[in-house]
Amino acid sequence: RKTFAPNLKQKELDHPPPKPRKVDDEFELISSYWVPQGTLEPFDQAIADPVTNLKKFVLTPSVEINLRHVARSVVIGKYPLLLQGPTSAGKTSLILYVAARLGQKCVRINNHEHTDIQEYLGSYVSDKDGKLTFQEGVLVQAVRLGWWIILDELNLAPSEVLEALNRLLDDNRELFIPETQTTIQPHPRFMLFATQNPPGLYGGRKVLSRAFRNRFIELQVDEVPPKELQQILQERSALPPSYCSLLITIMLDLQR
Repeated sequence: RKTFAPNLKQKELDHPPPKPRKVDDEFELISSYWVPQGTLEPFDQAIADPVTNLKKFVLTPSVEINLRHVARSVVIGKYPLLLQGPTSAGKTSLILYVAARLGQKCVRINNHEHTDIQEYLGSYVSDKDGKLTFQEGVLVQAVRLGWWIILDELNLAPSEVLEALNRLLDDNRELFIPETQTTIQPHPRFMLFATQNPPGLYGGRKVLSRAFRNRFIELQVDEVPPKELQQILQERSALPPSYCSLLITIMLDLQR
């Protein structure tokens, strides 16, 4: 089940956008959506390596469904995307796959209960001459330069971190830096993604407020089915099918 921000028109996601009038190297076709490319060299991790015949990313049926949701959200580009699901469901790897395929620079912040707002926004540091200069945080760089950013484990982040994101996530779409008293407007290519495990099922995860979550398009990412796990293992490791099946069986037994 997919949940959308209440102010998002359903038709924006149900119908693919029109094909660009001039399709060239600036667009990449992903799940029937023409998605703008970034500034780096595109790399499709789902294509097998010509030497090893192994893949870095495997497109299974359930992954294809999630990929389509991500692609159309990126094309719309108005809202950040929150992926919620269990550990190892492929939330972060899916975004990294899309970024690599588009040649889009993508950075990550792995949140925890002690995450400092300075990691996001930056702080003053001494340069080689002993002068204080402001060193931009990862989020500031991403906003200014048009990178994608993934905020992993969002519901582990302290409240002050979440509050600092409010202006960037609302309709104004701007980032205020208190240390420099400056406001940055996002680069057109900038996009924010977040991932989290469901609160209540994992320790320390807080329940985000409805008002905060309503700023996101929310995508539920379920566990990868056992048959698809076996496919992933085979195509990434080249192990015999019987070995892959045994490993998946052992993993499922340990989870019970």
